[in-house]
Amino acid sequence: MNAAFVLGVVGIVQVAFLALLLTFVLVRRRYDRERRAAFVAGREALAAPLRDWIVAGAHPEPVVRALRALPRGTAVGYVSLLARQTIPEAQRNELAMALRNEPWVMAAVQRRRSRYWWRRLESARALGIVGTVKDRDAVLELLRDEHPAVQIAAATALPRVADEALFGQVMDELFALPKVTRTYLTGILRQRAAAAAVPLAHRIRTGEGASELAAWIALAASLDDPRAIEAALKHAAHPSAFVRRTVARALGRFAGPDAARVLADLVGDSDATVRAAAARSLGELGATGAVPLLAPLVSDPVWQVRLHAALSLAQLGERGRAALRAAREGGDRFARDMATMVSGLSDGAILEMGQG
Repeated sequence: MNAAFVLGVVGIVQVAFLALLLTFVLVRRRYDRERRAAFVAGREALAAPLRDWIVAGAHPEPVVRALRALPRGTAVGYVSLLARQTIPEAQRNELAMALRNEPWVMAAVQRRRSRYWWRRLESARALGIVGTVKDRDAVLELLRDEHPAVQIAAATALPRVADEALFGQVMDELFALPKVTRTYLTGILRQRAAAAAVPLAHRIRTGEGASELAAWIALAASLDDPRAIEAALKHAAHPSAFVRRTVARALGRFAGPDAARVLADLVGDSDATVRAAAARSLGELGATGAVPLLAPLVSDPVWQVRLHAALSLAQLGERGRAALRAAREGGDRFARDMATMVSGLSDGAILEMGQG
């Protein structure tokens, strides 16, 4: 066997491989075009029954038939998109009941343990459409998935399946999730604040770890539920400045009678970030009685404290403005510069900077 023969064999193999690769690419392109065309046709066929159901109150069965005719693997994702963007929340339960026993939906739900993440994603989307309280364990399993896209789709399914106990489990595991998932999940919890606030308040009251406490208190502020924020009051004297600062920020969302009293103590905190957060929250609360507490902070050694104190004074009516004028005319150069800068801002700019 000489070198020319070996080179010839190698050349023939390479040509055959390239021919097969080209054939695969051409076949795949044709398949994708046909699949895309079938999806577009199915989407157009769905438009009329979907409109009749949503607008005219027709029966959803024609919608189900049109979805059934979509190419395999596209219907679940498209219904999930419609549920987020088109279908009113009041009608989603009706569609869920109509779809619950559809074979293509059930097949998608059963793929939650597939080795392929896109099949697990389809399972999470399907549960977001037809899930019930019986599917709580399945949604929790998908929320623990290693792929963020699957986690986010599972978070979308939570409102359909979660009760207070499941929301509590989700909060316990919130810290292990990627930031993008935590952000999305916070939005879901905000939509269901009435159910999420009770387990959250319990965890804030009984929590001990500084990082977990701070995260839960920040979540309470995001949910804007007074029950959860009120539970944070007991941690205003926590040894961790991180926790005290989070409490101070959260109390700006709490109009209870104890908020101003606790913030009055926190503006004298030894940590500058806590003082700054407390000063900002007093402005958000509109606590005009705090003007005597905020006025000295315009001379604080730390500029963040001076800034938030001045911004809050600007939000507290004429008494606060008078304190800023006094600072502009005082002998402290740093206080004078800060008061001058804030006094020159518009009301919108003051509000925007105060919330930043």
